[in-house]
Amino acid sequence: MADYDGLLLDHDGVLLTLTDRAPLREATLGALRDAGVDTPSEADAETLSIRVTAEELGSLADRHAVTPERLWQCREDRIAALLRAELGAGRKAPYDDISALESVAVPAGVVSNNQQRIVEAALDTYGLADRFGTVVARAPTVQSLAEKKPEPTYLETAMADIGCANPLYVGDSESDVVAADRAGVDVAFLRRDHNADTVLDTPATYDVGSLHAVVDLL
Repeated sequence: MADYDGLLLDHDGVLLTLTDRAPLREATLGALRDAGVDTPSEADAETLSIRVTAEELGSLADRHAVTPERLWQCREDRIAALLRAELGAGRKAPYDDISALESVAVPAGVVSNNQQRIVEAALDTYGLADRFGTVVARAPTVQSLAEKKPEPTYLETAMADIGCANPLYVGDSESDVVAADRAGVDVAFLRRDHNADTVLDTPATYDVGSLHAVVDLL
């Protein structure tokens, strides 16, 4: 077993449950209207809802004659408001196995493509903030789209923050696995209901079914 000196975890789909796609699309429809798009389409809303690239944002903004910065700020604010409401209603909540992290003895951190303000709000809401030495996530800016996973930037920043050289990273998507590969760290692909049948193009170091199994690797 590898001698891991840290544990880094994705947020959405690993620590906390995912938000349904329908309210995300409604939020991005509102964002498009906020930005001045009179009749946004469902396809536009889908493009702007999750896993948005800078190229997709630029193309969408050009098509509707708005600046990418304006469109993205409207999107980020609408999504932040939605997810705060989901937290308040208890619909976005920790997975039951999060209690496994209570026995982790190495420094731990959160690495997320979600907005920093949302991740911090979620951890505060559920009393989890003290379990992590760092939270590295996105600023609500267009520039953040070039830094997010699968780029290794956030992982490398988190490693420096908690002072570890050989962490285990835990994610639930292909971009998590690729980011870990680019950062040169081992990764556990955590399967939950939303990704139970995912076939990875990039192999993960481990394929696990719970946070309890993750802790057993440390």
